[in-house]
Amino acid sequence: MRILVLSALALLTFAQDKGDRVLFDFERDEDVCSWMNSESARKEPPVKIEFSDKEVTSGRKSLKLTYSGGHWPTIWTPRVPGDWTPWKTLACEVTVARSCLIGFQVIAQKSVRGEGWDAGMTCWTVTEFLKPGRNDLRMTLESPEWNGGGLNPKAVGTVRTFEIFFYTPHSGETIHIDNLRLLRAPSLPHTNPFLPQSGVKFRVLGTDLEVSGVAEIREKLHSKWKRAESRSVDQVEADFKAHYEKLKAKHPKAVLATFRDGENGYSGWRDAYIDSHSPDSNTAGRERNTGSTGVYEVAAIPTGSTILAAQFILVADDAQFDKERDPRSVPTMWVAEACNRPWVESDVNAYRYAKDKFWKQVGGAHYGDDPDFLPIYLAHGPGNAPVSTWDFTQAVKFWTDGKHDNNGFFLHGDSYHYMGQAHYRESKSVRSRPALLVVYEPRS
Repeated sequence: MRILVLSALALLTFAQDKGDRVLFDFERDEDVCSWMNSESARKEPPVKIEFSDKEVTSGRKSLKLTYSGGHWPTIWTPRVPGDWTPWKTLACEVTVARSCLIGFQVIAQKSVRGEGWDAGMTCWTVTEFLKPGRNDLRMTLESPEWNGGGLNPKAVGTVRTFEIFFYTPHSGETIHIDNLRLLRAPSLPHTNPFLPQSGVKFRVLGTDLEVSGVAEIREKLHSKWKRAESRSVDQVEADFKAHYEKLKAKHPKAVLATFRDGENGYSGWRDAYIDSHSPDSNTAGRERNTGSTGVYEVAAIPTGSTILAAQFILVADDAQFDKERDPRSVPTMWVAEACNRPWVESDVNAYRYAKDKFWKQVGGAHYGDDPDFLPIYLAHGPGNAPVSTWDFTQAVKFWTDGKHDNNGFFLHGDSYHYMGQAHYRESKSVRSRPALLVVYEPRS
């Protein structure tokens, strides 16, 4: 039996079609029998694999997958060509009952599983956000470097297996797949979340700037950068208090409020770190949920107050830099991007903002209709070490003007300042937790 399987694989490896190639149309018994449940390090509930006469897009049958819950349940098959280079696109139709995330992966002889860039770059992986109903998928096999290579036989050898995985399915949930095929025609590549989307412009509050991304605002403002001096949290707050005293000269009713979890009984911060790093095979990183950046409540500021000044403080937990990434000696730029979703701290990651509620694009990088994040930079400025501060006056005005919901912000930089870790709201050092200082004048 083993010899027969190897022989079939060999035939598929060397039989190169000149045109498109159907991998599975799910009309023959072997189209289903060749698929198996993956035995990964993470034990997943088995997926039921069978024919169906429902949701058919080609022929008379489709593949029906029924799940029993799990995290990343995966099915796989060895019955695929060994060389995929003649084709440019993987296509299929997938029918689902709800918004969800599905993934496809090609494993070659030298592919390495696991986390990290090296492992990701030896596999071809694409994840797709699906909408309820039929989804016609066209996935490029000409992946740019950031999205994983993994199909060059000279680099990784011949293809061994093809896999389909599903993210956090419900128990009893079914999906249908049909007409898996390789196409000669190229398709559009996935959008790189690290590059500006074509035509998108971000309005920079407090300025007349509109930029394509954080790299452009850094380029426009780096000539105004001044070498930073390291300051402690106490020094930062002392300077802001001195500014508050000056403001009181013109606004005698001005109030200084400090929003820091665990200080003076306040508890309003919610924070989470989102790893949307490419390539698509970075599924473990993208679905991880930890703490680093935040959203907070400013409900303690009376309605109708005038915002006079605000400052956001973030303390790095690792301040070791090489010369090219030290924010005290190199111009850097960070931006705070306005979130448009009511995300949940315990559930948010690069795929979803709450349980079963998915971003429209990995990392929330969708700016079209009903955007994940608004194309607005609430605040901007260089980083520092170990304590970074940004002027958040415009941000607090934005949230308290009665026109916008406060769904927090996504703080991200230009990669010149690599802040590997930052103190979060649960940090043991209360004074190192994120803080927002606000000077406001209550309405008379």
